[in-house]
Amino acid sequence: MKKLAIIHTTPVTVPAIKALVLERTDEVEVINLLDDSMLPEINRAGRITEAVRERLTCMIRMAELSGAWAVLSACSSIGGAMEEAGAATDLPVYRIDSPMAEAAAGYERIGVAATLCSTIAPTTELIRRKAAGAGREPAVESLVIQGAGNLLRAGKEAEYDALVRNELGKLARSNDIVVLAQASMARAIAGLSEEEKSRYLTSPVSGVEAVLGKLADL
Repeated sequence: MKKLAIIHTTPVTVPAIKALVLERTDEVEVINLLDDSMLPEINRAGRITEAVRERLTCMIRMAELSGAWAVLSACSSIGGAMEEAGAATDLPVYRIDSPMAEAAAGYERIGVAATLCSTIAPTTELIRRKAAGAGREPAVESLVIQGAGNLLRAGKEAEYDALVRNELGKLARSNDIVVLAQASMARAIAGLSEEEKSRYLTSPVSGVEAVLGKLADL
């Protein structure tokens, strides 16, 4: 059986992304690797530290030792660092937000929302890179939803969902599409109608489906 190692920076994404994989195939074993100290460290420093880079390299090595066929980064904040660390391994390394960014790059006005400052820049940079590759230069509006992360960490999920959904709605009114920069934010729009959901792009489903497609070809 093929093995997929998923690197997480929060326990919130562990069950959700594993479930997405298992809903789509019974031929892939999921290996979850979690370091929930990375995001606090990145946010304190205002950048990805060398210590974080070294831990990512170690986690990829753990994936190798576990017999993984590929590695998926579940966190947009470390996406760029994952790409760099991936250059030192023979394993394919994927970003969960890459298909989402590619889809977003096709729009003229793009809103990007996050609950962490550390996620805005990597996601925006990825979207701009995808757009430039297609010869496009869209307008990008970024928003950090203040206080949302604290609500989720405190277990106030209903309050988190309401706050995030309200701020996303405002962003959607001034943009053609809104990108949810963190996989954990997808829960906030789960209860919307399909028409309302069409205004937003999330990374979990598209990211998982893309990496499973790549695994099938290995």
